[in-house]
Amino acid sequence: MDKIKQRAERLVVSCVMSEPSSLHEIMGSVTHDMFEDAVCGTIFKSVVSLYSSQQVINLITVYQELKKSTSIYAKKAMEESSAIYSEFDYTEKQNLHSALVLLMAENIRHEHIDLSEKIMELSSSPSYDPKEVLDILQKHIAENKFKSLLNKGDYSNEELLKRLDEKIVEALMSDGVSGIRTGYRRFDYITSGMQPTNLIIVAARPAMGKTQFALGIMKTASINNDKKGLFVSCEMDEVQVMKRIIAMQGDIPGYSIKKGQLSNQESERYRVAKAQISKSNIKIIAGSFTITEILSIIYKMKYSEGLDYVVIDYIQKISAPGAQNRTNEVGEVSRRLKDIANELKIPIVALAQLSRAVEHRTDKKPVLSDLRESGDIEQDADIVAFLYRQGYYMSPEERENNTTADDGYVVIAKHRDGDLEDIYLKFDSDIPAWKNPNDKSISEYEPQPSNSLSPNKDFDEEAKSFWYEND
Repeated sequence: MDKIKQRAERLVVSCVMSEPSSLHEIMGSVTHDMFEDAVCGTIFKSVVSLYSSQQVINLITVYQELKKSTSIYAKKAMEESSAIYSEFDYTEKQNLHSALVLLMAENIRHEHIDLSEKIMELSSSPSYDPKEVLDILQKHIAENKFKSLLNKGDYSNEELLKRLDEKIVEALMSDGVSGIRTGYRRFDYITSGMQPTNLIIVAARPAMGKTQFALGIMKTASINNDKKGLFVSCEMDEVQVMKRIIAMQGDIPGYSIKKGQLSNQESERYRVAKAQISKSNIKIIAGSFTITEILSIIYKMKYSEGLDYVVIDYIQKISAPGAQNRTNEVGEVSRRLKDIANELKIPIVALAQLSRAVEHRTDKKPVLSDLRESGDIEQDADIVAFLYRQGYYMSPEERENNTTADDGYVVIAKHRDGDLEDIYLKFDSDIPAWKNPNDKSISEYEPQPSNSLSPNKDFDEEAKSFWYEND
């Protein structure tokens, strides 16, 4: 073992024994298995055990904790603990941060050596499978245990306040919408647009219009505002997704495109929409994915092409190998998506299916409990928005003769950083697409009037009529 690394390890252990307050800094960066010196690792593990159980940490308590240890190195650790405790003076202990950096760097180096040796072995094998090697690399990138430690920021209060000032100015200059605009005006006003690090869950029953809502976001963000967006479809192929986007962009009924029977006006709008989409920053991928594969795709695009936001359709279709059951699997997927949103500072919109519980209620408006069968989605999400259409529960005959058949709502049921609201929209079932009910006269980000909907209350006809005004 390198003498410098050995001394760094002993310095870390000495500090946590003699100055327990240093554990606050170390606990998030170091684990006992990072120590190459097994004695140091055993002592460190005992100190962490004392810390976790809120016991006093000193040479005596560490010695007593080591006596209870089942490690084969416990006896030697007991013999050396006193020497390590007093090995460094006050001046040397000021180098704790440098010792931590060295300890982490050495662990990363050994991890990379092991990885390269494994890849060399697989690549030299007569049964070489390139997909197996790529899977190993993807998993390493997505699940690397040191990644979060290396990416952690250490900001002073002054730096954080400066960043807050910048955000306030940015919000002021953008009419209160500092994030990426979705095109759904009231939704943008309430959320300030899609914010970096946000995991936004859009959930509904099948065929309620989740995909169309998400593609409406991409239409505004990428085609109209030139943001780089990735659409991951786990349900449709790429051409099907593109057909829906071009129908929305050109305001063309989907059945006209499907049958290849476009009127002269629709043909012109189709031509214009094609030109707009071809110049846009939309990227579509489709297939069956594990969460590791999706994370790898996101990383690759972020660092090779740039990436402003991601849309995933839909979260329950993503697998997480190794999960104990389906609930844990979906929970693992949502947790990993939130982690990558935090790490890459991008918003991620993930669509989700609701449980059948909503179908058995008289009031079919979704509530947060309808997500509970889907693991930890509710806990991980910054925003949970439900889609609800009255016409969804009507028979074809009822829809044809009912003026409210196209009424729809985006129910913001959870908002970590803002208000809850039931937002009224229109659903054009011919295209299909979600639309703002009035695109003419209402100021885009004007506060909603006093007759607006209250969060999670019955839908209000007066509020709905407000959005119809001058339509």
